[in-house]
Amino acid sequence: MRVRVPETLAGITADWLEKALAPRFPGVRIAHVEPVDVLHGACTKIRLAVRGDHPGLPPTMLMKAGFEPHSPAMRKMHVNEYHAYRDLMPTVGLNVPDCLCAAMDDDGRALVILEDLCLRDVRFLSLQQPIDFDLAKGFLAGLAKLHARWWDAPELDRAFAWVPGTGEAAMDHYFTLLLTPGHFEAYATAPRGAAMPRMLLDPPRIRAAHAAMRQAQKAQARVINHGDMHLGNLYVDADGTPGFLDAQPRLGAWSIDVSYFLIAGLDLVDRRRWEGALLAHYLSCLRAEGVDPPSFDDAWAAYRRDVVWGLLIWMLNGSHFQTEANNTAAATRFAMAMVDLDSFGALGV
Repeated sequence: MRVRVPETLAGITADWLEKALAPRFPGVRIAHVEPVDVLHGACTKIRLAVRGDHPGLPPTMLMKAGFEPHSPAMRKMHVNEYHAYRDLMPTVGLNVPDCLCAAMDDDGRALVILEDLCLRDVRFLSLQQPIDFDLAKGFLAGLAKLHARWWDAPELDRAFAWVPGTGEAAMDHYFTLLLTPGHFEAYATAPRGAAMPRMLLDPPRIRAAHAAMRQAQKAQARVINHGDMHLGNLYVDADGTPGFLDAQPRLGAWSIDVSYFLIAGLDLVDRRRWEGALLAHYLSCLRAEGVDPPSFDDAWAAYRRDVVWGLLIWMLNGSHFQTEANNTAAATRFAMAMVDLDSFGALGV
């Protein structure tokens, strides 16, 4: 919907919220709205306490908006999430939060208002608590459902013109940091960089690996990827059902999601033991969804190549987006996967 998106938290008034929620709760009158929790990061997450006269109106809801100093530079990310909840998630049947409002204004500012998952007692996952084999299988089944829905569909470019790809232009934030020596040095000397093998702190080689990955992906099926499948964007319902948060959809090969999820989500030792079996499980889930999946050998080759995608992101992820502890945990998992799987060798760089 088109509604003026506030520039600050002070703009979240009862009158504004009435307009924002009207399509979902027709005729609603909001008597009171109050922020009760605010979490700062890549975006601003605000839990709102709400009183109104509509019988379906929940007492609390979660708003994701751009009220941070860096938010103007993150506008594309906010718009991508707006489209994810409005245009993608309703088509795929995943367990995701109910979206009460997805709003974007004429200036390109966007926000979403979601159900408060705490009201249904979900368990939020954390990068610092890697998951077990069975839970990883459950999330891969959901990922296969997402990928299968638009697997190599001829209408992908038309139906999802808003979805960014995986090229340098679509990743300009990361490539600017990678290719600017002063910026890169700050990350290379941070705890995450200090924990990495020296061979990986090589911007020209990482850039060449990314280009080789993109070239290899031309032979793969294209899908709509979740785009940010780390544990901080996942949850589990009280009955054990895996749930998906905070998608940043990407149009590209299925393997960027799978490698990103498994490497970021598993303990290093467990990943070495389980990655083959879990990749085979993902392929079997694709088949169950009606897709003719790639062979295991082809999938394994893609998995090895695409480790560089996650390395690029977590090596250069801002500490104002994730804590340095989270960045270090994820970056070192990708660094060791690059070594274990000889990803540079697989990419020929």
